Amino acid sequence: MKHEPNIDSLLRNMEIADAFRSWLLAYGDILVDAADFLGGPLWARRASAVVACARDAGDLHAYRRDITRLARHLRLEIADGLSRPEGARHAVLRFEDPRVDRAMFCANAITRGARALEALWLAGLTGCSEEGQS
Repeated sequence: MKHEPNIDSLLRNMEIADAFRSWLLAYGDILVDAADFLGGPLWARRASAVVACARDAGDLHAYRRDITRLARHLRLEIADGLSRPEGARHAVLRFEDPRVDRAMFCANAITRGARALEALWLAGLTGCSEEGQS
């Protein structure tokens, strides 16, 4: 049986993906800071690459895995022990720190964007860049 995606669902996910791109343009610096705060330079580089892709009107689907990993990282799901750099950073977090609030703000936005990109990828809609949506 062939899977036929619901057009309303596709349009909703395309809107969410477009809003996610806009969010990256507006709040990309906060995302990079949050990734660095929670995980260090490696995570900051991953976030920077995603933000640069959005700023260059590139194909965010190419960074789908990094976006999903960033979402998990910002939700504190990656570190499974103190032996990893992320775990050591998470162990000393103080939830009254405003950077934690900014990280959660980013986690919510990037999780929503990652889900929309995944849904579009599963529907076979990849390679959509800002330039291609004119």
